[in-house]
Parts: sequence; C-alpha cells; structure tokens
Amino acid sequence: MYLQIILNMKVVPYESRLSAGKILVKSLENTNKEIKENVNANPSNFFVFAIPNGGVPVAEGFCTATTLSYELLIVRKIKIPYNPEAGFGSITTDGTILLNERLLSQLHLSREQIEYSIEVTKNEIQDRLKFYGKDSLEQDFYSKKIQDKTIFLIDDGLASGYTMLAAVKMIKSYKPIKVIIAVPTAPLRTIEILNDKVDTIICPNIRNTAWFAVADAYKNWYDVSELEVKEIIQKSHYYQK
Repeated sequence: MYLQIILNMKVVPYESRLSAGKILVKSLENTNKEIKENVNANPSNFFVFAIPNGGVPVAEGFCTATTLSYELLIVRKIKIPYNPEAGFGSITTDGTILLNERLLSQLHLSREQIEYSIEVTKNEIQDRLKFYGKDSLEQDFYSKKIQDKTIFLIDDGLASGYTMLAAVKMIKSYKPIKVIIAVPTAPLRTIEILNDKVDTIICPNIRNTAWFAVADAYKNWYDVSELEVKEIIQKSHYYQK
C-alpha cells in the first residue's frame, strides 16, 4: 500500500473551494506524477465522488483541472433520538451503514430506536437525491462507476473523518482498483486514522494541532447550501447528469 501525505504546519488559506480543488490537482502532480500521468492518459479508468455539500465545489475545481467526471456521494449522520445535533453512525447514498459501536454501547438505545433513526436517515438521503434530480438509481449504478477503477473521494476538509470512513466503506464494497482521498485540509490525527483504509491521501494542508477547524483553511468560509450544490451540478460540464 502506498500512502502520500504532505504535512504542512503553516495555514495558507484557500481563496475558495473551487480554487482548492485545482490546488489538489497541482499537489497530485507534485507528489505522485504516476497517478497524474495515468489520469491524463487513461481518464476512463478514474472517477470522482464528491461529498455534499462543501465537497461539490472542490470536486468541480478538481474535475475542471483533470476533465474527470464526478458524481455525488451523500453521507448523512444517524441522529441520536434525544440529541439530533449528534450522531451514532452514518449512512451513504447507496444505504451503506457505518455505526459507531463504542458510542452505541454507551447510549443504551433500544433496537427499535436504532432502526427508526436509520430509517429516518435513509429517507433524508432519498429526499436529497430527488432534490438533485435523481429519483431512482439503477441496481448497478455504482458498480459501473467504481468497479475496476481508481476512485477519488473529495470533500472540502476532514474533521473527525467519520463521514469519509463511511464513504470509503461504500466505495470499497464495489471493488475499485484503488481509493484516493483528496481533501484540501485535515488534522494529522484524522489522517492517521484513515491512512491504512485507502491507497493514497492527497492533502496539501495537514495540521498537527489540538484544535482544528476546516474553516481556518479558507479565506472566505461559508456553509454551502443545497441550492448552491444544485446550481453547480446543473451548470457543470463534469457532473454526470
């Protein structure tokens, strides 16, 4: 397994998520020329998944610089019934579930509560898919995009990494050749959690600090809305409609 990590202790804010996506490509060129050359020579062997919401403009910039195609990979947290701001797991677009077993053992939720929260989360994902114009996905939708290909997973940054772990679990179930995480910023502790889960990590701004916020890596940080995501993908030349 080959893992490329670039450790940058100095925070150099990105102008925008779009520009951060283009910088990810430059980082790929500088740190792993073989992958970049393969992207140029055989683009059909690669595919990109963007994690909404913030990962979509990053993916748009990345794909603009590589001409690769991308798709959305929605990940939603499974909310704790009495504390909806927190979650005990995640569900991805295709229904893949990743549970935080350690947290669950402390919550003492009933099987009915767990199953209800999972069902609510699945419905939220279906509602979001419909909002983005994907009412239904054929059974082999993901296999066609993932199997025997190298997959880039893109977000605007990592915090705990739990969302990305769920995304990696989903992608691996469709038998890709390689999985590459490409994110503009992340804490070192999260990179260390993910480093044996994928083949390569491209992250130009990794910070070894006790307190971390993705927002610190951007000059003009704001929460990307679903409406903005929809506008981006509707205008995109690289999103697979």
